[in-house]
Amino acid sequence: MLALPICLSVALLGIGITETAVAAGISKEAKEKKKNKAPLIRKKTYERLTKAQEFVEARKYKQALAILKKIEGMSRLNSTELSQLWNFYAYIYFSQENYPKAIAAYQKLLKQPDLQEAIRSSTLYTLSQLYFVTENYSKALSTVKKWMALTDDPGPDAYALLGQAHYKLKQYREAIPPLQKAITLQKKKGKPVKENWYLLLRVNYYELKDYKNMALVLRELVSRYPKSQYLQDLAGAYSQMGDTKKQLGIMEAMYEQGLLITESQIKNLASLFVMHGVPYKAGKVLEKGINKGIVKESEKILSLLSQSWMQAREDKKAIPPLRKAAEKSSGGELWIRLGQAYANVDQWNDAIKALKTGLKKGGLKRVGSANILLGMSYYNMNMLSKAKSAFAAATRTGNKKNKKVARQWIKYIDSELERAAALAQG
Repeated sequence: MLALPICLSVALLGIGITETAVAAGISKEAKEKKKNKAPLIRKKTYERLTKAQEFVEARKYKQALAILKKIEGMSRLNSTELSQLWNFYAYIYFSQENYPKAIAAYQKLLKQPDLQEAIRSSTLYTLSQLYFVTENYSKALSTVKKWMALTDDPGPDAYALLGQAHYKLKQYREAIPPLQKAITLQKKKGKPVKENWYLLLRVNYYELKDYKNMALVLRELVSRYPKSQYLQDLAGAYSQMGDTKKQLGIMEAMYEQGLLITESQIKNLASLFVMHGVPYKAGKVLEKGINKGIVKESEKILSLLSQSWMQAREDKKAIPPLRKAAEKSSGGELWIRLGQAYANVDQWNDAIKALKTGLKKGGLKRVGSANILLGMSYYNMNMLSKAKSAFAAATRTGNKKNKKVARQWIKYIDSELERAAALAQG
């Protein structure tokens, strides 16, 4: 998922090699050591650490490690010397991206009894980041918590790291407060909030299905880092909340800005227009998408286009896409709809052909209704016998309401036939 940028920094210990003078400066260092009750670095150790420092600065890590091995082999190294030694090891291994060995060296550094609190604190923070890099999220979490316990004022990055560790451990509810804290602290500092922090907060809300708060985060993202994907995600959040009106508002704005560029996006917008009683806009959107080659003339798209035009009372416009959709269909349902469209514009002969095709193909939801429409089409063509047969079929295939309507039509046709016969005899 999301990767929170982690800034790893490895600094040399406060007892700097270059500052630990052998001659004059040693007295100042000695005073400081006495104050901290930590032993001094011996001259021979210092000289070797200085040489190792030169190799490190020249990025000659192999030679630097050889020097450190010699130091490690020295007898009776005190805690200060060991601290410098393990810090150097950690720095070199980190520079070589050998994170497991860097972690092991930092762990040994933390075991030194006379380690200054400032150094212990910075080492814990660096170690927590390394645990994160090596995907040991439980260790990263526990270590950053230890660091925060030693720190009076943890910065926003630390809270963000804590939040991401919780997220990686699938502790979504626990991840949210530290991420919110990171964002609040960053704002108080007058600095821009990192985009990834918002993204991480959003994904935690998503995992918890808290779409309301997810939408609030996305609104922040849209405001601070305007991207079409965030608008799309915000529309999706409103959809999850059932607020399709706001979803439509966002998607229509995106469409007007030319940000809806895929077939699925165009189809979704058109469907929302139909849902909210704006079928004409749906028809125009789909028609434009087809003309531009963004939307393919599939059965579903053509069916949606014809539905849009029919609901917009644009019956003539509905017929061509509906006929294409029906021809692509294996069932008869779309042919029945095509027959209805032809009937709406009084094209009765075409209506009869479409309805007969639909009935023949089968798979209809309302066979009775289709037979009634066929009977009405025959009647308007003055083909009364065929109309009566269609209505008779409706009495066998329709529901209670269809059967009642069909019988009324049959009764009416019979009276018409009797009247016609009487007129012929007279």
